[in-house]
Amino acid sequence: MKSERFLHPATCFFLLTGLVTFVSWVGTVYEWPGVRSLLGDEGLRWSLRTWGRVYFRPPVLPVILVLSLGAGLWTDSGLGKACRLWFGRREMLSRKERRALTSAVVALAVYLCALLVLIGGPWDVSSSVVGTFRGSPLADGIWCVVSAGIAFPSVVYGFASDTYLTDRDVVAGMASLIVRKAGSFVTLFFVLLFFASLEYTGLAGYMGVPPEVMDWICVGCCLILWVV
Repeated sequence: MKSERFLHPATCFFLLTGLVTFVSWVGTVYEWPGVRSLLGDEGLRWSLRTWGRVYFRPPVLPVILVLSLGAGLWTDSGLGKACRLWFGRREMLSRKERRALTSAVVALAVYLCALLVLIGGPWDVSSSVVGTFRGSPLADGIWCVVSAGIAFPSVVYGFASDTYLTDRDVVAGMASLIVRKAGSFVTLFFVLLFFASLEYTGLAGYMGVPPEVMDWICVGCCLILWVV
């Protein structure tokens, strides 16, 4: 039986959002500089406009979704388990699994070589128009690159080990982690709502926390809650 002594993370962030709402109202009463109330006319209008779009707060959900596609294949294909056995008890791997693991390593090497060609070749995807990595195509698509780097060898392993037989198996593998983590989407909604409320009310700025730090804390909370 699951313990019911502790609140669900979604409930905790819902209550924290309620606390932010109350504190923001107190802040406007006492005229704290830069603080806006969620209970005022503008605050209510902001809430109506924002709640339906809170999932699109960049870059949290897009990053999680893209990484989940590759990570889902990593676990569903059996590549993750094979790697753990290889570094732990490799004698438990069958001959077919060892061959499939070798194929996956080769596939990863091919992928990395192709990536190096794109970076060092005439395409130069690692530099922006001003010559910096920030703002470059590679920087903008780095999470897709990482996810593809996980997915490609996983698919190769899946077909080589007969875990995957058709493209439908691959699609199911990509969706497997998202399906298992369906409840986490509810938690993410309230996490994003909490941080969006902090940003709108100005309470974070009033406490001296820079917006960039709040963004990193938001991303960190989402990733931790998604993993656990």
